[in-house]
Amino acid sequence: MNEYTTDLDDDDAEQPATRRPPRRRRWWLSAGVVALLAAGAGATYWYLDADDGDDDDLAAAETSGPVDTAEVTRETIADIRSFEGTLGHGAAFTVTTAGEGIVTRIADQGTTVERGDELFRLNERPVTALIGTIPMYRDLLQGSVGVDVEQLITNLTELGYADCTAEDEFTWCVDAAVRDWQEALGVEETGVVAQTDVVFVPRATRVDTLRSDVGGALTPGSPVLDITGSEQVVSLEIDVNERDLLSVDTQVTVELPSGDEVTGTVTAANVEPAGTGGGGGDGGDGGSSGDGSGDSAEDDALTAVEVTLADEVDDAFLGGPVDVVIEVDQREDVLTVPVNALLALAEGGHGVEVVADDGTTSIVGVETGLFAAGRVEVSGDGISEGTVVGVAAR
Repeated sequence: MNEYTTDLDDDDAEQPATRRPPRRRRWWLSAGVVALLAAGAGATYWYLDADDGDDDDLAAAETSGPVDTAEVTRETIADIRSFEGTLGHGAAFTVTTAGEGIVTRIADQGTTVERGDELFRLNERPVTALIGTIPMYRDLLQGSVGVDVEQLITNLTELGYADCTAEDEFTWCVDAAVRDWQEALGVEETGVVAQTDVVFVPRATRVDTLRSDVGGALTPGSPVLDITGSEQVVSLEIDVNERDLLSVDTQVTVELPSGDEVTGTVTAANVEPAGTGGGGGDGGDGGSSGDGSGDSAEDDALTAVEVTLADEVDDAFLGGPVDVVIEVDQREDVLTVPVNALLALAEGGHGVEVVADDGTTSIVGVETGLFAAGRVEVSGDGISEGTVVGVAAR
């Protein structure tokens, strides 16, 4: 403990030196921790200690009141998160050939491909796109049974050629439908759907990239072209720990570089190892780096997200960055103060320094709620709309 020296007369020399009582220690939330609080991270504090420095200066600081003030306001606040993505048509699906020969025709880049459309020709025999998830791994003919037959029947029914009662069996009815379809295509009416004649694609598509040109020689397994969905999609990657924020069917807002906004829906959210390149963008403001340990598979994983736009936008934005914005939480009609009005109380919890009409101040404990956009929801006795509180210097 420091000792105080005195300049007393000899008569008073034996009287003990007195010391001013310690002043209240004031802990202010630093203005720089606003973003950390909003993200749920730990905050740091700075404070004034009456035991350090010049007591007279501190006394003057206490009696002069807060450096700045603000009023308690009643409003609706929302915690908004933003992630950066890339606008395009989603992940590409590469079409390969099951046959061998020369490419004699091929769809133009950007062409929309619907069920039953021709993708390319191999030795002048058309290869047709049908919708389905099971690849064409064998020839299908009368007597064949299986989920791939059911998939074929569904397509022939949608195209208007089949009206058969069979679900997954290639019956005479299906045979007749195939022959009618082959007649419309202008190929030999064999009733057999060869493995080389059909490519099953996940959905209606558009040609994104040509992997071969007319005149190119192909062998089984050769890539021919890449197709993507026909809808405009934002692709992005987020930390796996935030996948619940952008789960499938979540409604979001997409902000374009022009400042315009369009609504969208999350249509895919797949966890995959980091570095596989599944998404088209980086995690934005809401991105998290995890704990940095990297010891588990989840630490290294990312979530590849696709957001399908509700309305198409100008193709000039394709390939460029956009922001995917989501409202994580909202509080309606609540009292709020700036985050840097909060005091960390020595006994725990938070308070604010209330400034009375006569300039005097008092510390009032408050309960905190949502942190958002530099403000925080508060409640407590003596706190009402219009109450003046002190704020830390910015």
